[in-house]
Amino acid sequence: MDMQKTISELEKQLQRKSIEMDSIQHIGRALSSELRLERLLMLVIEEVNKLMDAERGTFYIVDQEKGELWSKVAQKAEILEIRLKIGVGIAGHVAKTGDVINIPDAYKDDRFNPAIDKKTGYKTRSILCMPIFEASNDTSKERNIIGVLQVLNKRNGVFEKNDEELLASMASQIAISLNNSVLYSKLERKVNELNLLFDTERELNKAYTLEELLNILIEKITETIRVEAALITLRDPKTHEFSRRVVKNLDREKVDKLTFSGKSGIVGKVVQTGEVYYSNDAGNDPLFKKEFGKKIGLDIKQVACVPLKIDDNVIGILEIFNKSDKNDYFSTDDMRLLSSLASQISRTIETFQLREEKIKADRLSAIGNMMSTIVHDLRTPMNNIYGFVDLLQEEDDQETRKDYADIVIQQIKFLTNMTTDVLDFAKGKSSILPVKCAVNKILDDFSRFFEADVKKKGYLFESACNTASMIYVDPEKIQRIFMNIMKNALEAMDPGGKFSIVANKEKDNVLFLLSDNGSGIPDEIKETLFDSFVTSGKKGGTGLGLAIVKKLIEEQKGRIEVESEVNKGTTFKIYFPRLN
Repeated sequence: MDMQKTISELEKQLQRKSIEMDSIQHIGRALSSELRLERLLMLVIEEVNKLMDAERGTFYIVDQEKGELWSKVAQKAEILEIRLKIGVGIAGHVAKTGDVINIPDAYKDDRFNPAIDKKTGYKTRSILCMPIFEASNDTSKERNIIGVLQVLNKRNGVFEKNDEELLASMASQIAISLNNSVLYSKLERKVNELNLLFDTERELNKAYTLEELLNILIEKITETIRVEAALITLRDPKTHEFSRRVVKNLDREKVDKLTFSGKSGIVGKVVQTGEVYYSNDAGNDPLFKKEFGKKIGLDIKQVACVPLKIDDNVIGILEIFNKSDKNDYFSTDDMRLLSSLASQISRTIETFQLREEKIKADRLSAIGNMMSTIVHDLRTPMNNIYGFVDLLQEEDDQETRKDYADIVIQQIKFLTNMTTDVLDFAKGKSSILPVKCAVNKILDDFSRFFEADVKKKGYLFESACNTASMIYVDPEKIQRIFMNIMKNALEAMDPGGKFSIVANKEKDNVLFLLSDNGSGIPDEIKETLFDSFVTSGKKGGTGLGLAIVKKLIEEQKGRIEVESEVNKGTTFKIYFPRLN
C-alpha cells in the first residue's frame, strides 16, 4: 500500500516536473523572440504566473539613475505604470539588497505595506520576491540588479524552496532576455536619434531667416524630448547680452521682460563651464532661482540647460522645462541627445550669422558699386555742361547762345535720367517713354552732345546714318545706351584711337554699329558681359553699365550683340524694329 502511494506521489511529481519543463521551454522560446521591453514585461509575468501557479505577479525593471523600480501591468482595459522607490516595500528591499524574500503570511511581515490591498480590495497572503542580476560571463565582476520578479498567493498553499529554485532558474533566462531587450532599445533609440538629427537638418535647410530657424528648432526639441516648454536665448555678439529669444509654450512678453546676465544661477553655471546642467528637482536645487518660474508663469519642477557653442564660446542657451509625462524625468540619454542637437544648432546658427553678415556686406558693396557707377557716368555729361557754359560766356551771338543753352539743359535732363536709370535697374522698375524717332535725328543729337568732348580728349569720332528709317524708342534712353558703350570704348583705347557709330537698315530692323579699335573684351567675361558687376578691370569700372544697357534695349523691344577680338577692337550691334 505504501509502495503504491509512493509511486503515485512520484508520478505526480514527475508530471509536475514535466509541466514545469514544458513551461520553461515555452518561456525560453517566448523570451528569445521578444525584444521590446514593455511587451517583455507582460510576457514574462504572464508565463511566470502560470509556472509558479500564482494568482498575480509583477516584473519590475530597476532604474538606477532615478532610484526607482518601474513596471507596467494590464488592469481591465488599460495599462498602468507602477513606480516604487528602491529600498521601499518588499520589491524595493530586494532591489536594494539582492536578497530572495519568501513570505508565507504577508501580514505578519513588517516590510509588507497593506495600504495597496486596502486600496485595491485584493488580499495578499504569500509573497515570493527574487532579484534578477545582469547576465555576465565575468565572475570576478559584481553584477548589478537589473530587475525584480514578484509573485503573490500560490493557489495551493505557500511558496516553498523548490519554487524559489524554479524562479531562480527562470530569473537567469529572463536576465539574458532583458539584456537583449535593453540593447535593442538602445539600438532603436540610436537609430531614432540619427533619424531625428537628419530630419532636423532637413528642416533647418528650409529656413530663410535666423528667427524662422530658431522656431523650427524649438518646435522639434519640444516634440522630441517631450517637454512642457522651452526657451532659446542667443547672445548678442556685440553687447554679449543674452537678448534674442524664441519660446515654446511660454508667454513671450513675460520672457522678454527678463534680463539674463549669464553670471548666476543655472544659466550662469552653464555659461561659465560650457557644460550641460539638469535637475529633476528644481525646487530644491540651490542654483535654481524660484522667482524665475513665477516671472514666466510656469511651475518649474524639472529643468535642463544646454550651452550653444561655437568653438569654445557660448553663443546661446537652450532651456527646457518639465517632462510632459509626470512620471518621466530628464535622463543622461536625454542630455546626450540634447548635446548632439545643441552642436547641430550651433553650427547652423553660425552658418546663418555668417550668411547674414555676407548679405549685409554684399548690400553695402552693391550700394557702393551703384554710387560709383552713377558718379562715373556723370562725368561725361558734366564735362559737356562745363564746356558749353564756358562757350556761353564767350559767345555774343544770341542764336548760338540759345543753342548752347539748349544743350546744357538737355545734358542736365540727361544727368537726371541717368541716376533714375540706375535706381530703376536696382529696383527692377521700368521708366521707358517711347516715341517715334528718326534715326538720323538720334545720331545727330548724339554727335552734337558728345563729339567735341571725345575729340578734346584726343580720340577720333565718326558718325554715319545710312537709312532714313523711323524707330519707336525713348530718345533719352537711346542716348544713354550709346553714351555708356562709347565710355567703355574710350577707356579701352589709348589716345588716338577711333570710335564710330553707324546706322544701317537690315531687313525689318535698324542696326546700330558702335565700334572701337581698342584692347577688346577678354574671353573669360564674354559670356557674362551683360551681367551685373562684370568688368574687365577698367579703372573706375563697376560692371553695371552694360547690364543697364541690355535692360534698356530689351525694354524697347531691341536686342544687343557683341563681336570682339583681343587687341583689335570691339563692335556692339544693337537692333531695333524698323517702322518704315
